[in-house]
Parts: sequence; C-alpha cells; structure tokens
Amino acid sequence: MSTPNTEPDAQAVPAYTPRPGLERTLVFVVAFLGLAILAGLAAVVLRIIYLSSRPAPQAAPLPAAVAAPSAATALPEGLSLSLPQGAAVRSMSLDGDRVAVYYQAPAGDGIIVMDVKSGAIVGRIAFTGTTAGQ
Repeated sequence: MSTPNTEPDAQAVPAYTPRPGLERTLVFVVAFLGLAILAGLAAVVLRIIYLSSRPAPQAAPLPAAVAAPSAATALPEGLSLSLPQGAAVRSMSLDGDRVAVYYQAPAGDGIIVMDVKSGAIVGRIAFTGTTAGQ
C-alpha cells in the first residue's frame, strides 16, 4: 500500500477561504439592486396603465370667429399682383398689412412684399439662376 501524500503540492490551487462579512455584503447589494430593477419596472408598467386609463384631454376651444373687416379696413377693389412669366406661388405670409409671396419661376425664384391696403409693392427679392424648392 502506498502512503498518502501530505506535503502541499506546489501546483495545487489554494483552498477557498470564505469571508462571511464580504459575502453577506455582496449578497445584500445584489438583492437590493434586483429589487430596485423590479420596482422601476413596476413603476413604468403602472404609469402606462394610468395614462392609458385616463380620458384623452379635450382640445382647447376654437377662438371666436373674426369679425368681417369694416369699410375702413377693407382691401382695395381689384387688388392684384403680377408675377414673372410661368411663375407659381409656393407660399404666402401675412404680417399686419403686408404680405410676402414666395414664387418659383423658370428664370428663378423670388419673394415679393406687397402692402395690402394700398396694393403697392414694397420690395422684391429675386433669386436668379437657382430654384430653391428643388
């Protein structure tokens, strides 16, 4: 029979030595973080349920109808704007008594600013040789 080897082997892995204080702390931290994740998930689910069970908010009431302009503020009769040949109006913007008209034409795009009360052209901006909308 052979005798058991009682000498520690140089290549043997050292035995595990438990450290109860550290292990207990790590178990507590892992358990706490797991519960925090579950609590956050529950909060999200409950918020979704809460928002989906409420009725949709009512839209704000529309403002009262604007009164028709009086004779003093009425537009001049036969108000017109001449655009270049082949031009198409792309947008208009009204500010007070002025209107800006953006147009696209084969010769180039442009903006015309017109006083709507008098019908006079206040300004022109021409973008020659380019088409901004393309």
